[in-house]
Order: sequence, then structure tokens, then C-alpha cells
Amino acid sequence: MITRLRFTLRQLEIFSAVARTGQVRRAADTLYLSQAAVSQAISELAEALGVTLFERHGRQIVPTPAARQLLALSADPMNALAALPEHLAPGDDGAAVLTGSIRLAASSTIARYVLPVALATLRSRHPQLQIQIFSGNSARAEARVANLEADIGLIEGPPQRDDLDIAHWRTDTLQVIAPPGYATDTIELAHLDRHHWVAREPGSGTRAVFEQSLALAGYTVPAAQLQIDDSGAIVRAVAHGAGLACVSRLAAEQASAAHPIEFVVLDGLSLARPLWRVRRMAMASQAPLLHRFEAELNAALDPSRK
Repeated sequence: MITRLRFTLRQLEIFSAVARTGQVRRAADTLYLSQAAVSQAISELAEALGVTLFERHGRQIVPTPAARQLLALSADPMNALAALPEHLAPGDDGAAVLTGSIRLAASSTIARYVLPVALATLRSRHPQLQIQIFSGNSARAEARVANLEADIGLIEGPPQRDDLDIAHWRTDTLQVIAPPGYATDTIELAHLDRHHWVAREPGSGTRAVFEQSLALAGYTVPAAQLQIDDSGAIVRAVAHGAGLACVSRLAAEQASAAHPIEFVVLDGLSLARPLWRVRRMAMASQAPLLHRFEAELNAALDPSRK
């Protein structure tokens, strides 16, 4: 005899949203439900399973060990169900249409300068696909993935966590820039500290790679007199004489169209850097929607790879 389930898939979805966000209100906003409906679903699920799912700590509600176990056990079935539309709904060209939601955490430079055009192309091909972007520095993007706030992370690295699935995604190049008319012939690798510098905040992939490249080449990392957490703002500050800076070449090229700057060549310093894709370990092999999304995103970024 088949025993009828005492809980619903919708209750599991609501439970997962509460576990990800840590708040009933935020989960309700995400799912377009009332807070009362979310609370009722959690209570009914806990009663059906005979366990306590959350404990309150101030304004946050923290998953219990039973809740964390339920989250792990239900991940694969929920992913499989979420992938059904992808497998069943062919597009005009016979290929499956991407349907569902993707939460993407990207470091600031990637979110601002790499992704916008490609994501617009992707959305035009798959209008039923919902994409939510979280922007921040690389460390914050990694944390969002680890904390179940995002499905995929795209970072400038180097990756700092060992509990995530890491893969090389693309290659970027950093660029040292100076104000217009700056005496660039006075800039020497051995004496970078003789100049004023503008830098990203600690946790930024751009800053980490620049400092690591200098250290590996045996040069002293210059102190930053001005710290700004946005590459475009750094370019504008440099254009107005704030000092030297090292930013993504993409950011420098795009921002310099409106804010003239000098591009500085530092012979003997390699500023090529890998960009990384990060995912949770448990989702690495059981996420067909994510695999399709990544493939289509890469194709949109580089059509020659199709």
C-alpha cells in the first residue's frame, strides 16, 4: 500500500526559501506570498515530519540540524522537478527552452562590464527564464553561493573557499591606469610607492590579483591613499587626478570613453588573471538547468564558441 504524503512540494519550496534567506519576510517577498502563508507552510511541514525546523536568534531564524538534513535530502528531487520544463518545452528551433530561475552572484567588475550584454541576449532567447544578479566583491560572491543565496558565482578570484566546486571560466587582463598627461615615464615597478594609488577594497579580486602579481615578481605593494569599491568610480577618480590604479582592462576601456586616462605598461609584470565559476559541491553533478545556463551564457559571451 502506498502511503499518501503528508506534505507538499510547495511546502518544501517555501521551506527552502526560508532556509536560504533566514527570514520569513524575505522568503515571503521572494515567493510573492504573505508572511502568514509562509509561517503556516513551515508549521505544517514541521508537524508532518515531526521535527523542529528553525530556531529564532533575534530577527534571524536559524535552521536546525534536522532542517539542514532536509535541505540536503530534498535538493536533488527539487532540482529534478525544476528541470522538467527545460526537458519538455522545445523552442522554435527544436532546442529546449530554459525555464525557471537562476540566482547569479558576480563580482563587481564581472557584473558591470562582462555580463550585461550577454544576459540580455540570453533573456531574448529564453523569455521564461528569470535571472537575478547579486553584485559585490569576490569574497561576497563566494559567500552567497556557500550560504545558499545564489546558485552560481562568477568571481575575479583567487577563490578563497575549499567547500565549493571551482572551475576556470574565462581569462581577463588587469590594466594600470594614470591621469591624463601623467608623467608615465617616472613609473617604475621597483618604486610604485612613490606615487599615489587608488585601490579596490579588501576582498576584491582585482586588488588581490594585483597585489599577488607584485609579490610573486618580488616588488613591494604600494599603499592605497584612496579606496573605492567600484571600478568605474576608480577610473573616474583617476581621470580627475586622484593617482594611479589597477583595474580590469574591460572596465578601463569602457569607462575611458567618457573619462580620458593614460594606459600604463609595466614591463616585467604579468597582469593576466583567470576568472572563476563557483558552485556548491552538492549541485555540481545534479543541476541540468545550471549546466545549460552556463553553456548558453558562454555562447552569448563568445558566439564563436557555438
